[in-house]
Order: sequence, then structure tokens, then C-alpha cells
Amino acid sequence: MLVRSMDIGLDRLTKFLEDPLTGHKGSDGDGARVRPRFHPRLTAGDCLEIYRIMVLSRQLDHRELTLQKQMQAWFSIFCAGKEAVLAAAGKALRPTDPIWSYYRDRALCLMRGMTAREMLLQAVAAREDPSSSGRQMADHWGHVEKAIVIQASPTGAQCVPAVGLAEAVAKTSTLLKEGGRFPADAVVYTSLGDGTTAEGEFYEAVRAAILSRAPVIIHLEDDGYGISVPVTEQVPGGDLMALFRGWPNLRCMDIDGCDVRGSYDAFVEAASWCRAQRGPVLIRSRVLRLMSHSSTDDMRKYRTAAEIAIDFERDPIPRFAHELVAYGVATPDELLRINREVEAEVVAAAEDVTRRPKTDAQNIASWAFRWDPPTAKARYAAAVRDRRADAAGKKLLLADALSAVLHELMEIEPRIVMWGEDVADLSREYLRRHAELKGKGGVFGITHGLQRRFGPDRVANAPIAEASIVGRAIGHALQGFLPVVEIQFRDYLNPAWQQLVDQAATMSWRSGGRFACPMVIRMSYGGYLGGAGAVWHSEAACGPLLHHPGLRVCVPSNARDAAGLMRAAVFSGEIVLYMEPKARYRRPCEYAPEEYPAFDEVLWPGMSRTYGDGKDLAILTYGNTAAHAWDALKNLAREGIRGRMVDLPWLSPLDEEAIKAAADVCGRVLIVDEDRRTCGAGAAIADVLYRDRGLRRRVDVERLAAKDCRVSYGPIGERAVLPHAEDIIEAARTLLS
Repeated sequence: MLVRSMDIGLDRLTKFLEDPLTGHKGSDGDGARVRPRFHPRLTAGDCLEIYRIMVLSRQLDHRELTLQKQMQAWFSIFCAGKEAVLAAAGKALRPTDPIWSYYRDRALCLMRGMTAREMLLQAVAAREDPSSSGRQMADHWGHVEKAIVIQASPTGAQCVPAVGLAEAVAKTSTLLKEGGRFPADAVVYTSLGDGTTAEGEFYEAVRAAILSRAPVIIHLEDDGYGISVPVTEQVPGGDLMALFRGWPNLRCMDIDGCDVRGSYDAFVEAASWCRAQRGPVLIRSRVLRLMSHSSTDDMRKYRTAAEIAIDFERDPIPRFAHELVAYGVATPDELLRINREVEAEVVAAAEDVTRRPKTDAQNIASWAFRWDPPTAKARYAAAVRDRRADAAGKKLLLADALSAVLHELMEIEPRIVMWGEDVADLSREYLRRHAELKGKGGVFGITHGLQRRFGPDRVANAPIAEASIVGRAIGHALQGFLPVVEIQFRDYLNPAWQQLVDQAATMSWRSGGRFACPMVIRMSYGGYLGGAGAVWHSEAACGPLLHHPGLRVCVPSNARDAAGLMRAAVFSGEIVLYMEPKARYRRPCEYAPEEYPAFDEVLWPGMSRTYGDGKDLAILTYGNTAAHAWDALKNLAREGIRGRMVDLPWLSPLDEEAIKAAADVCGRVLIVDEDRRTCGAGAAIADVLYRDRGLRRRVDVERLAAKDCRVSYGPIGERAVLPHAEDIIEAARTLLS
């Protein structure tokens, strides 16, 4: 798995310290021995602290492997060879500068203040683990008090949210009256390995940072390998920095990551550059990989012994020790004493953590969601106190109600920021210079006027990059903003999938509730426009969203509910996917009042609406298909069949009591779903009844859903895929017969 006697490289260090090379010498006029200062800004104490952190990091790499051999841990990833630049970066940054790093940055987190014990608590999945309460795999650190944002494992997924956080930090002094989680002059640090530069989201992050002049340092740790693939087979020409030189307004720095002094100077300069609001900095540090990619890898399978030996000749810890001795900063005995103290600390920490209780299995699902009704309702009540909804009582269509509620919410909740493709009225330049232009405000006009009213810092266009739209929202939410962002169509959410389900949806759960990123993601969805929407503009696809804990899904079917749902979504404290049935945007509703509701009407998570009181049949549905279900019930009533419709605007969480009550009264249930049959939203609704043994025995349940097929272009093709009123009537007759 690793190189035999060089596993941690400290044997070589000990030999050097026991028989050190002669230090650097000079002379003054009297011939007395003098030494130049090691660094003009690093004191002897600073240097010894950096040395200690480097040795501690290496010892922890080794100790995690030992814990695995003892069956006390199950996985580890190593920092060996990268300690110099990471410890130096930690020294250069302020304690309040947020770190959103990746799994190599052990030395950086140690320099920030994490302890050996805290890191090993995560390695053994201990309940006391301050990063994740024993839920997140080893070496994915987070620490609220140390400004270390919890990491996720998908490589590179941290870059876009880190840029979003940097953008939010820069806006804090002007938009957040109460301040944010991090100070307004903070610099955000994020990092990745050389192999991750192949990820598209990394390039999205760099572009976003340049466009917004975000105060972010992007640290590219180049050890020459992406697991077993050398950089020469990943990057054209093998030169990573050649890909970024010439990017406008991007400061690029290329440093020797094995050199403490050069690394420290680079990060001091980069932080100053960012704090002066001059834009992002990309630092490539040339580092080493002295241990395999992870504990499941063996680099001897794809690297020669000679190549590995050459890397160990450049090991940054002996190099730094030699410099400290040569410059008279420390004696070999002092450094050996630090080594022994660090080893004793790590051994004691390992012995302690193995005795600690493991992950709390009884509460393993806690913090997957953040919905706390008393807190949410109290915050909403405080926000609307002594206010009146301007549109209250007006008869509005669904699109107009959405526009009204967004204006209303941005007025009462100053933390809301909004962006998406085309959501602004105009570009920033044209907003200043061309007031005569009407402006766009989204492809459906829902956000029209918001930018003019609330300014371009709160409402802005975004590039056609869905991962950036969602990922940047994560960063803004961490700082204390409340993003309400738009993806134009549900069909185009998929490029943001990693940011949504791996970063956002898991953040609260994997941090044990320590971090959260509440937001609302608006998107139009569905068909029923008579074929006007082509393939990839007409999908419902709610089922895949319901599969991921941490995501709430709501779908209005009428104007009144659209307003009440948006109020709830914004104040719920959750990540809410707000699905807008575009076929209903401009159509009247027969079964629900169309008057815009006053502030006291909020459709909180888990609520539903029931229309009709018949007992022959219950139709359970939502969104677009609610109108078709109501048409079907009217036609069935002419045949003497009296039914009711339960409209479920919240698909997560479902109103299980309303579902069961309707089933209990009627005895026959038809679930009508625009989603596909296989793993669609209707399956989740049916499961509520299936899990109730009593209802399961006495209630007949049928499902009517879209075909397991993409929605076709044109009215005939669309009609062949999606359920309509005629299909509902036929299914109801079959069920009742």
C-alpha cells in the first residue's frame, strides 16, 4: 500500500536531526558568527509553530493507517508532501477567513486550530466528531468555530460554492444589516488537486469569480497525479498553468509548494490582493505525493521506486528542518523534542478517540431537514407585522401571483438575493443608460421589474451555467443571505445535480446540523402546452428530486397556492425546489379562489387542499394534473359519481393525514401523476397508503401516470405521453367497476 520505511518520511528527518549538516555561517567585522534572519515577517515562534504543524500532519497520516490496521478506522487520505504550503497558507490567512478546502488540506486545518484529537474523532466515526458527528468519511473536515466549511467528497464540487461565498462576503457590508457569518473583509480559500482541473464546474467557478471579482484564493495543489493518471495525460502539454495564463482579471501565481517561505509570501500577497477587491487569485503550488492517493491505493503499482525516492529527497519537512537549523532558528535538539511531543500527542489522542461512542445510530436521520414550524412561523410573523400585501384581494393568474409574491417577499425580507438566466430586467450597463427599455425579467416575465426596484446587487442575470447558479447559492446561504434562484426549466436542472444533491442537500446532515444552506430554486416544469414545448422543455421529473433527503419539493396548481407556497418556501429554513406549472401560468382556475391572499395565508410544508366532498372516489394529484382531475370529476358527476380531489402542493413533505383521510372516506383512490410511472412522485404518494396496513386491506388504489417515455414534440406526441381528463375518467370508471 505504501513505501516501506518511507511511509511518513520521519525516519530520514530523525537521522538528519541527530547528525545535522553544518548551518549557514557568516561573519561580522570582528569575525563573530552571524546568521541572516530566516524571514522578515516570520518570528522564531512562527517558524516553530509551522514546523510543529507539518510534523503533526505527517504523524496523523501515519496514525490513521495504524487505526485501520487495528480495525478502528476504515479509510484515510493523506497530506504527506503538501505540508509546507498548507501550513504556510494557514499562517498567512486570518483566523476568520473561511476555508472551503478539499481532503488534502490537513496541515491547513491544523494551523487554523483543529486538534489531532478532533481529526481522529472523525477517522473513527465518533459521535463527538466536531466536523460531522461521525457521519462524514475521514479527512473531510469542518469546524464552525474555526471558519472551516464542511467538505463534501465529490472532487471539485467545493469550488463554485466557495466563489459564491466570496461574492456574498463582498456584498455583506451593503446588503446585510446584521452582518454575515464571516466578516465583510474576509478572503475565501478553496483548493483542489491537479486532476480536478478537468472538471467542468472548476472552470465555471473560475469564470464566476472573475466576473464578480470575488475575493477568493483558489489553491491548485499539483503533485503530478490524479490517482494513477499523470498530469501529462490529463492536461494538453502537461502544463496546468498554461490553461489559465491570459485569462482576464485573474491573478496567477506559480510557487514551489515545498518551500515554506515562498509559500507564505505568496499567500500573504494573494490575500492582500483579494482584500483590496482586485479579484480572484489562482495559486498553483508544485507539491509532492509521498503517500498513495488513499488507503485503498498503492502507488507502487504505477510509480517506479526511483521516482518515489526522488520525491522523498524533496520532502518538505526535512528541508524545513534543515533551514531552521542552518538559520539558527532552532537547534536539532529542539526540533527532536517537538517531534517527540507531537508523537506523544497523537498516540494519546488515538487512544482516547477509540474509547468514544460511535455515530449515534438512533438519530442517524437527524438534521437531514431543517423544518422547524415554530421558528419559521415566528420569523414570518415578525417580517409581515404591520404590513399589508399590496395585491391582496386582486384576481390574479398564477404567473401574476408569482410575480406579486416575489416583489412582496423581497420587500419584507432584505436577505433575499436572486439570479438566474435572464431574470434581470437589463444588463447592469443598460440599466444605467437605457431606462426607456422595457426589460425582460425571465423567459416567462415572472421576475420583471424586480431588478429595477431592488437593484442589480440583489437581482442579477447569470451565465448559462446551472451548476454555478445553484452552487453560488450555497455559498450565499452560508453567509446569511437567502437565495431565490431560477433554473429556466426542470429539464435543465441536471447540470446542477452535483451541487444540488451532493453539496446542498447533504450539508446539514453531514455536518450534524452545524451548517445549513436554505434557499429556493424556482423552475418551470411540465407539459400541457399543446406541444408548444419540445423535448427537454416539458418534463415533470419530480420523482428524482424526492429521492434525496434534504430537498423539499412543492408544486402549486393555482394562483392562491402559488403565493402561499412561496411565502412558506422562503421562510421554511429548507432547500425548496419550487416547481412552477408553466401550462397554468396564464390559465384561470375553476376549483380554487383566484384572489391574491393576504399575509395571513401561508401554505406551510406538509399542507394540502381538498376540493369537493364526494365519497365515491378520491383523486390525489398536484400541479398541472389538478386541473385535468377536476375536469374529470365534473364529468363523472354527470354519471352520478361523486368524488373529491386532494391537491398536494407539497410533495416533500406530503400531507399524509389528508391522503389517508380521503382514502378512508372514499375507499377508492386514483393517483394522477404527470411524472413517469417508474419511481415517479405518484409512487411516493401511493406508499403512504401502502404503509398503513389497515388502509391497504380495504382501499383500492390505482395510479395513472405519464408513460415511461420522454415527452414528445407536438400536440399529438405530447398527448400520447401525458395523462389527460379523458384518461382520468376511464381510469376512474375501471376502478369503480
